[in-house]
Amino acid sequence: MTAPSEASERELIAGFLGGDETVIGLVRSWVRSQVRSQLAGSPDRAEDLEQQVLLDLLEALDDGRFRGDSRFETYVRTFSRFKCIDLLRMRGRRSFVALEDVELATCEPSPLERIGRRQDAALARRIVEALPAGCRELWALLCAGRSYGEMSRLLCIPEGALRVRVHRCRQKALALRERLCGGKNV
Repeated sequence: MTAPSEASERELIAGFLGGDETVIGLVRSWVRSQVRSQLAGSPDRAEDLEQQVLLDLLEALDDGRFRGDSRFETYVRTFSRFKCIDLLRMRGRRSFVALEDVELATCEPSPLERIGRRQDAALARRIVEALPAGCRELWALLCAGRSYGEMSRLLCIPEGALRVRVHRCRQKALALRERLCGGKNV
């Protein structure tokens, strides 16, 4: 068997990064063989690790960490093997930290979360647009951060009556949401 040319190695990498299903399947098989041999007793962990290795491999290739000193297949298999070793080492070093001691990272929402937020915002706009003008006015004041006391002075309405109006508007908004969503629990 002849060694693959440098051009075909670049094509494999480009195919993997570009989402070519055939190349991804080939790379996945290389990863799977290494992960399964290292974690033979833990098939449930092996599947999770395969996914993590593929993600890490994508990141490494995207960052240009593959220098081309070896064949791409060799790089993938070695990369996978070392990820397995890292996992096995981490098993022995697990320590528990109090949740209060953990600083939560502020990270960007995932693409799926961004889509969900856009859909939620669109639904909220549709609900507000369908509300009567008086309710829209109340929502605008609430969203502006006005207190009930401020709102009652602005609208010349007793605070108790204002709270009742806000409650009724909230009930109308919930009913509209139910109708717009077709009874789905959103």
